[in-house]
Amino acid sequence: MTEVRTRFAPSPTGFQHLGGFRTAFFAWLLAKHQGGKFLLRVEDTDQERSVPGAVRYIIEELAWFGIQIDEGPSRAELKSLGEDWDSAPDLSGECGPYIQSLRLPRYKEVAEQLIEKGFAYRCDCTPEMLERERNEQMARKEQPGYSGYCRTRNVSADTKHVVRFKMPQRRAISFNDAIRGRVAWDTIPLRDTVILKSGGFPMYHLAVVVDDHDMKISHVLRGIEWLSSTPIHLLLYEALGWEPPVFAHLPVVNGPDGKKLSKRTGAAKSSELREKGFLAEAVLNYVSLIGWAPGEGSDQEIFTRDELVSKFSLEGINEASGVFDPVKLEWMNGVYIRNLPIEEFISRTMPFLKAAEVDLSRDAFAAIAPHVQERVKVLTEVPPMVEFLCDRPLQRQMEAMFQKGVDATKAKEILNRGAQVLEALPEFSVAAIDQALRGVATELGLKPGPAFVALRIAVTGKTVTPPLFESFAVLGRDKVLSRIRETIGLIA
Repeated sequence: MTEVRTRFAPSPTGFQHLGGFRTAFFAWLLAKHQGGKFLLRVEDTDQERSVPGAVRYIIEELAWFGIQIDEGPSRAELKSLGEDWDSAPDLSGECGPYIQSLRLPRYKEVAEQLIEKGFAYRCDCTPEMLERERNEQMARKEQPGYSGYCRTRNVSADTKHVVRFKMPQRRAISFNDAIRGRVAWDTIPLRDTVILKSGGFPMYHLAVVVDDHDMKISHVLRGIEWLSSTPIHLLLYEALGWEPPVFAHLPVVNGPDGKKLSKRTGAAKSSELREKGFLAEAVLNYVSLIGWAPGEGSDQEIFTRDELVSKFSLEGINEASGVFDPVKLEWMNGVYIRNLPIEEFISRTMPFLKAAEVDLSRDAFAAIAPHVQERVKVLTEVPPMVEFLCDRPLQRQMEAMFQKGVDATKAKEILNRGAQVLEALPEFSVAAIDQALRGVATELGLKPGPAFVALRIAVTGKTVTPPLFESFAVLGRDKVLSRIRETIGLIA
């Protein structure tokens, strides 16, 4: 069997969103499932729209997801783009360069081959001529498109020109898509399209065919929006005498509003999710399930990276569009957080505590960490839950203390009695604190809930924290009593 080689070939015209990275995930999963190789290629022929930092972003995000790139731009190639940073990888491979702007001589070479074979020709029509031709066609209510004026003119190579591919007339074409089955066109809805610009840069159609052939790509996974371009790609393969790869056109990823995710509409970026405290493995898991399932009868939703590789197949990809649901992603991320070994949870959370200026040592956080881990869905939820452990003044949610059955007088009574029983405890343990404070509620004729709210706000400042008794035990008797007494003085 020919080695399976897939590629992710983004254009650096913006920062990839999760829909774009799903294409990379699927291509990587297919290659790894088949024991093949996954390539990164930078399609930067649209020089005017290239965004500085976009290539670095792609490489660093793939690394965050744990996606290993087998072949891709070397350090020197990245530097030629101005994309050089201290930890930049030196990928390289046997089929480089892996950046299109470094492959211009190759595109010119292939364009010349097509001209020599009679499948392409030079065109020196000016923009003014083309505009006039287009206006005349529209006035006659014709489908606008190039008339083929230069097909037989034998334009000199010394003249400023573009190269056009000679589209066959009245030609039906079809192919078997790995996801959608047979796709056919009775006629090709393109006229002689430009494949090489006058400045030497290729158009997408020429570049992608040349690159995929030269890089020995066996399977092309790309968005459904490229399906209409497949006829010209197949014709180029045919004209050049090359075997086309297997094409698989992926379903659209829509947002919750039903509209397609895109860079231009502000779709979620992986870096934003990382900053919010999502785990890479959870995002990889979730995004891989948008439009793919392991098979009929399987309701499994949580997959390790190895399980995704083992179970992935093109047959499992759905034709219908999928939906990116932030709520479902949060749920899944919470599952992953709860499944982390406690030491790893602590390690992953410490940077978020630092970023939020919650000054806790690792040991101090470790004491409360198990009680926090089971309650959060993203790691940015941790700092507000544990900041009460810091030695700094509390901003208490005093108004929440007063509810049905608890006015200022009753609140003081709860706090005074609570301080008394906590101070008298021979051992300041979770079990002892639990028994003592439940006794206070009973003694005062209250349900535990309202009494505990008053105590929680007094000691932590918030209505939502880790479990009350565990929080008190971690904070320590002296600080708990000090904060209760401070709160009593604040109540009018």
